Amino acid sequence: MGMELERLDGKVVDTLKDGVTFTLITVQLASASLSMLKLSRAVRGAYNYVESCAQRVLNIAETAGRLDVDPAVIAAHVDAAAAARKVLADAEDLATEAEEMASDFQAAKDGHEADYGPVHEAMTTKQGQIADRTYYSNR
Repeated sequence: MGMELERLDGKVVDTLKDGVTFTLITVQLASASLSMLKLSRAVRGAYNYVESCAQRVLNIAETAGRLDVDPAVIAAHVDAAAAARKVLADAEDLATEAEEMASDFQAAKDGHEADYGPVHEAMTTKQGQIADRTYYSNR
Protein backbone atom coordinates (compact mmCIF):
# COMPACT_ATOMS: atom_id res chain seq x y z
CA MET A 1 0.00 0.00 0.00
CA GLY A 2 2.83 2.42 0.90
CA MET A 3 4.70 1.72 -2.35
CA GLU A 4 1.54 2.20 -4.42
CA LEU A 5 0.88 5.51 -2.68
CA GLU A 6 4.46 6.63 -3.36
CA ARG A 7 4.12 5.69 -7.04
CA LEU A 8 0.78 7.48 -7.27
CA ASP A 9 2.24 10.56 -5.55
CA GLY A 10 5.18 10.47 -7.96
CA LYS A 11 2.86 10.30 -10.95
CA VAL A 12 0.81 13.20 -9.63
CA VAL A 13 3.96 15.24 -9.04
CA ASP A 14 5.25 14.38 -12.53
CA THR A 15 1.91 15.39 -14.06
CA LEU A 16 1.92 18.66 -12.14
CA LYS A 17 5.51 19.36 -13.19
CA ASP A 18 4.63 18.69 -16.82
CA GLY A 19 1.62 21.02 -16.57
CA VAL A 20 3.69 23.77 -15.01
CA THR A 21 6.44 23.32 -17.61
CA PHE A 22 3.90 23.45 -20.46
CA THR A 23 2.37 26.63 -19.04
CA LEU A 24 5.73 28.29 -18.35
CA ILE A 25 6.99 27.63 -21.85
CA THR A 26 3.77 28.97 -23.35
CA VAL A 27 3.93 32.12 -21.20
CA GLN A 28 7.63 32.66 -21.90
CA LEU A 29 7.15 32.37 -25.66
CA ALA A 30 4.22 34.80 -25.55
CA SER A 31 6.26 37.19 -23.42
CA ALA A 32 9.21 36.99 -25.81
CA SER A 33 6.92 37.74 -28.73
CA LEU A 34 5.44 40.78 -27.00
CA SER A 35 8.90 42.00 -25.96
CA MET A 36 10.14 41.84 -29.53
CA LEU A 37 7.07 43.73 -30.77
CA LYS A 38 7.70 46.41 -28.15
CA LEU A 39 11.33 46.62 -29.23
CA SER A 40 10.28 46.99 -32.86
CA ARG A 41 7.88 49.80 -31.98
CA ALA A 42 10.52 51.53 -29.85
CA VAL A 43 13.06 51.34 -32.67
CA ARG A 44 10.51 52.70 -35.13
CA GLY A 45 9.73 55.51 -32.69
CA ALA A 46 13.42 56.34 -32.46
CA TYR A 47 13.63 56.12 -36.25
CA ASN A 48 10.84 58.69 -36.62
CA TYR A 49 12.49 60.95 -34.05
CA VAL A 50 15.90 60.80 -35.77
CA GLU A 51 14.29 61.45 -39.16
CA SER A 52 12.48 64.46 -37.71
CA CYS A 53 15.70 65.79 -36.18
CA ALA A 54 17.59 65.34 -39.44
CA GLN A 55 14.90 67.25 -41.32
CA ARG A 56 14.99 70.08 -38.77
CA VAL A 57 18.79 70.30 -39.04
CA LEU A 58 18.48 70.52 -42.84
CA ASN A 59 15.86 73.26 -42.45
CA ILE A 60 18.28 75.15 -40.19
CA ALA A 61 21.02 74.73 -42.80
CA GLU A 62 18.72 76.11 -45.51
CA THR A 63 17.77 79.05 -43.31
CA ALA A 64 21.42 79.65 -42.51
CA GLY A 65 22.21 79.65 -46.24
CA ARG A 66 19.59 82.35 -46.87
CA LEU A 67 21.07 84.42 -44.04
CA ASP A 68 24.60 84.23 -45.46
CA VAL A 69 25.95 82.20 -42.53
CA ASP A 70 29.50 80.87 -42.87
CA PRO A 71 29.46 77.97 -45.40
CA ALA A 72 31.42 75.79 -42.95
CA VAL A 73 28.53 76.04 -40.46
CA ILE A 74 26.01 75.17 -43.16
CA ALA A 75 28.15 72.22 -44.29
CA ALA A 76 28.40 70.96 -40.70
CA HIS A 77 24.59 71.00 -40.43
CA VAL A 78 24.19 69.17 -43.72
CA ASP A 79 26.80 66.60 -42.62
CA ALA A 80 25.02 66.12 -39.28
CA ALA A 81 21.70 65.50 -41.04
CA ALA A 82 23.36 63.04 -43.42
CA ALA A 83 24.99 61.18 -40.53
CA ALA A 84 21.63 60.92 -38.75
CA ARG A 85 19.93 59.60 -41.88
CA LYS A 86 22.74 57.11 -42.49
CA VAL A 87 21.80 55.14 -39.37
CA LEU A 88 18.12 55.07 -40.32
CA ALA A 89 18.54 52.10 -42.65
CA ASP A 90 20.15 50.13 -39.81
CA ALA A 91 17.33 51.15 -37.47
CA GLU A 92 14.71 50.01 -39.97
CA ASP A 93 16.52 46.68 -40.40
CA LEU A 94 16.57 46.25 -36.62
CA ALA A 95 12.86 47.04 -36.32
CA THR A 96 12.04 44.58 -39.11
CA GLU A 97 14.21 41.88 -37.54
CA ALA A 98 12.51 42.40 -34.17
CA GLU A 99 9.09 42.05 -35.82
CA GLU A 100 10.21 38.84 -37.52
CA MET A 101 11.50 37.49 -34.21
CA ALA A 102 8.18 38.38 -32.56
CA SER A 103 6.42 36.44 -35.29
CA ASP A 104 8.81 33.49 -34.83
CA PHE A 105 8.19 33.42 -31.06
CA GLN A 106 4.43 33.57 -31.64
CA ALA A 107 4.69 30.72 -34.15
CA ALA A 108 6.74 28.70 -31.64
CA LYS A 109 4.13 29.35 -28.95
CA ASP A 110 1.31 28.35 -31.30
CA GLY A 111 3.22 25.25 -32.37
CA HIS A 112 3.95 24.33 -28.75
CA GLU A 113 0.29 24.68 -27.87
CA ALA A 114 -0.76 22.69 -30.95
CA ASP A 115 1.74 19.91 -30.25
CA TYR A 116 1.43 19.63 -26.48
CA GLY A 117 -1.85 21.36 -25.65
CA PRO A 118 -4.04 18.34 -26.38
CA VAL A 119 -1.64 16.10 -24.42
CA HIS A 120 -1.64 18.54 -21.51
CA GLU A 121 -5.43 18.75 -21.61
CA ALA A 122 -5.78 14.97 -21.74
CA MET A 123 -3.37 14.48 -18.85
CA THR A 124 -5.01 17.08 -16.63
CA THR A 125 -8.58 15.90 -17.30
CA LYS A 126 -7.92 12.16 -17.49
CA GLN A 127 -9.83 10.06 -15.06
CA GLY A 128 -8.15 7.07 -13.55
CA GLN A 129 -4.50 6.27 -13.27
CA ILE A 130 -1.85 7.84 -15.43
CA ALA A 131 0.58 5.48 -17.09
CA ASP A 132 4.10 5.28 -15.78
CA ARG A 133 6.12 7.81 -17.80
CA THR A 134 9.16 5.48 -17.98
CA TYR A 135 7.02 3.23 -20.20
CA TYR A 136 6.87 6.00 -22.81
CA SER A 137 10.45 7.18 -22.43
CA ASN A 138 11.75 3.98 -24.01
CA ARG A 139 9.54 4.21 -27.10
